[in-house]
Amino acid sequence: MEYQNMDLHNVARVLPSPHGVLLDRADAAMFAALDEPGTHTSNNDSGVELRFVMTGDTAQITLQAQEAEELQVAYVMHGCFQGTYQETNLLLHTTPTTLTIHRPANLPRLQEVAAALGQPFDPAVVRLCLPYCRNWLIDVQGAIRPPRPSEVPSATYLAYGSSITHGTLAVTPMATYAQQTATKLSADLLNYGFAGSARLEPGVADALAGRSDWDFATLEMGINMLGGFSVADFRARVRRFIAPFAEDKRPVLAFDMVATDYPEDPAKVDQFRQVVRSECAGKLPYVSGLKLLPDLSGLSADLLHPSIAGMTTIAANLTTQLRPLLRGRTDWLN
Repeated sequence: MEYQNMDLHNVARVLPSPHGVLLDRADAAMFAALDEPGTHTSNNDSGVELRFVMTGDTAQITLQAQEAEELQVAYVMHGCFQGTYQETNLLLHTTPTTLTIHRPANLPRLQEVAAALGQPFDPAVVRLCLPYCRNWLIDVQGAIRPPRPSEVPSATYLAYGSSITHGTLAVTPMATYAQQTATKLSADLLNYGFAGSARLEPGVADALAGRSDWDFATLEMGINMLGGFSVADFRARVRRFIAPFAEDKRPVLAFDMVATDYPEDPAKVDQFRQVVRSECAGKLPYVSGLKLLPDLSGLSADLLHPSIAGMTTIAANLTTQLRPLLRGRTDWLN
């Protein structure tokens, strides 16, 4: 959405508050369809980017981050290029923090290189990638404008899933498997990971499948429902969730849980995998999560969330699975 001469990418609405506006990835209809505790994770902002093109030398963006267990760092990209060491990683605080972004002195050369490499973003597009926690936008100063369609990727990848999709422990928004996959496929990303609360709500399926602004999608299903759903209830949710995507003509790939340690009930993990596989049969392309991340070596110390290396493995294997589905359907894929 466009707001204060910026594109608030992966933001569906802004919610006024005493801190500024809270950035939420779910519009009012989707928000109403979320189960608890999903009603609060839609405004955790991994995958949200403040995008703008500078027509002056600097821009100042004032933000405030929620107190969170993970470090609150915003990451600056100029198109597909990471920012310089002076401003790649900008620390946010739980009080208003003003970030100053500089227009690269070598922007013409960056644009030459980007054009020669066929990069999908123009380096004139500043991408301020927000951290995983809640973030409030307080103020914007400087001569800026929103990016034009020709300056951003022409194709968009929508990723639905749990905190694994959203990017817990990926450390940076650019290291999530979803973002790495989008980058490999020269696509933009809409990240609809819901940390701890990917419960396959019917209203969420209808809202996401009904959007016209994505070209292909992946659906990660299972991990957040192991504790509170029976196998039968999970099957019913999977069947209903995939239905609108199966009716759509766009490529959609479904997968179940990547490697995870669930000693409480390992048999249930296998049953959940079987549910996703059987329900997708004849409806949607499916790949086992174990083919994307086959063993526990790709996890962090909690033996649940992929490490950065694990995210990279998932992205590489997922890209391999997606390319045949996209072949012949695209004019953007290298």
